[in-house]
Amino acid sequence: MKLHSFFITPNNRKVEAFIKHYQLPVEIHQVSFKDQEHKSEAFLRMNPMAKVPVLEDGDFCLPESNAILAYLAIKFPETDALPTDVQGRAQADRWLHWQSCHLMPAMGTLKTSDEKDFEILTPLFEVLNNHLESREFMLDKLSIVDFAIGAYLMTKMARGLDYSPYPHLAAWRERVTNLDGFVQTQVKIPPAA
Repeated sequence: MKLHSFFITPNNRKVEAFIKHYQLPVEIHQVSFKDQEHKSEAFLRMNPMAKVPVLEDGDFCLPESNAILAYLAIKFPETDALPTDVQGRAQADRWLHWQSCHLMPAMGTLKTSDEKDFEILTPLFEVLNNHLESREFMLDKLSIVDFAIGAYLMTKMARGLDYSPYPHLAAWRERVTNLDGFVQTQVKIPPAA
């Protein structure tokens, strides 16, 4: 099994962190965008969108980070990272869609806009804070949802935000940041010359 990735982005980092946290037998290959590897015929057969991450499992290729997380959790049930009951799975799906439909676009807007209106995050952080009021993790125990959402709150921009109005979110973020997989995938900034 092989993951084609570019670790510096949240969608790639969440999958790499999951793999490393659970020490899954998945080779991680960093795609060279400089060499336009993502536009090669071989890569486009795996993902016609020319984007990473893409998981290869034999002849099966799967793009889209949240789909990859779910696939890995099912493929490696010992992770216990995805509920198997229908309502638990529905809650996992809900939060994965929430991340891709609400959190990711909001963070993308902030990243690309010249004038940063961080108020766009207020309702999202309130939702997370309220949800985490009586929970250690998003689905009560560690799951793929924590990796999916957590990666977006560990970006360079997100690290500089004030989480003090959201104590439950701040505590969860600290727990997830300290997971072995996220520690191993932390971008190392070289010292200034």
